Amino acid sequence: MRPRGSNRGNSGQVLIIASLILALLLLSTAVYVADTQKNVPVYNSGAEQSFSAYKLGATNTVLSAVANISNGGSVNVLVADLNQFKSVVNSHSFSAMVKIDFLPLNMTPYNDGVWISWGSNGHGVSGAYVNMVLNSSGTSATCYSEYAINVTSELNVNGQYTLLNGSLKQVNLTCNILNEGKPALAQNFTVYYEQDGSLSTEEWIQVASPSITDYGNGTYRMSFTANTTSPADPMLISVYSQDLRHVFVKANVTCTMV
Repeated sequence: MRPRGSNRGNSGQVLIIASLILALLLLSTAVYVADTQKNVPVYNSGAEQSFSAYKLGATNTVLSAVANISNGGSVNVLVADLNQFKSVVNSHSFSAMVKIDFLPLNMTPYNDGVWISWGSNGHGVSGAYVNMVLNSSGTSATCYSEYAINVTSELNVNGQYTLLNGSLKQVNLTCNILNEGKPALAQNFTVYYEQDGSLSTEEWIQVASPSITDYGNGTYRMSFTANTTSPADPMLISVYSQDLRHVFVKANVTCTMV
């Protein structure tokens, strides 16, 4: 017959071994979860701050493309410039592996991220809209950030005119410049009027020296005289403008007689 004390000792050893095994399992599980969480992209304000330089670079790239396109460049410049920026970022990140990607908006009124609309209703737009994604994989954490870049320059024009002598007319225009929907300043204006008020044969005449009042809040008032073919001709005006970002916008408007 075995002593009862020996059975109790074996049972105690089994419990100790089982406890150790359980502790090791719990520890390995905790380490696995912690290590997995480090490799999962997270969105936080810290990531936004660390990506600020990349965001600024991407925004300036889009702005440069809009200025290029609006001044006569190809609409393909936007994607080409962003691809070049993407290549530079992906190839020159050292403290962490940074990957950038983009998707130009393809939804009315945007086409491949570009919106150019210089209509006859007194409203002109030159802009671009791109969705950006940034991923950063470092030794301590993996961060993720996504945001949209919207560059939009707008020109709004409305005008009135009064008859002077014969076919001479006094024209008064009010122009508003906007950047991303907020008042902005213009770098320059060029104003034209159509000689006979008909677009069947366009004969635009540049206004030599309009009087321009800058109110400092994105609003400008212009005054000049125009000599059309006859007093009954409609007063068609075309305003060209560049804002301080060198983005070109134009808008045509038919003035009302007062």
